[in-house]
Amino acid sequence: MLRDIDGKPIANAAVIFHAMVGERDKGNMELKTNEDGKAIIDVMPIGDTVRLQIIAKGFQTFGDDYKVDKASMEINLRLKRPGEQYSIYKSHPTGLHGGENPNAANPAQSAAPTDKPQPKE
Repeated sequence: MLRDIDGKPIANAAVIFHAMVGERDKGNMELKTNEDGKAIIDVMPIGDTVRLQIIAKGFQTFGDDYKVDKASMEINLRLKRPGEQYSIYKSHPTGLHGGENPNAANPAQSAAPTDKPQPKE
């Protein structure tokens, strides 16, 4: 676990391993990263899917699913600082609303409400 900005290790981050069967959680195990930013677990059976969740103070929370397909796996992550919160009191690019991706191909075509009534089903 490294800081995205400078590549330094993140110590004491919570690393939560959820063993999954389909969509069901079989239980979890929580570890903390050491001073090198590493957490090591050796009880995941090959063939299982593990849902990995990382929580570190001052960084964006991370989560993803991984298939355990070999006896030894290494997952390297770089955590980012939280992004700036959207404020209605600041000016923003035209058509951009909170929660939208400013790098999208056409931010004007957003999920913003339109003046047209929606058809009833």
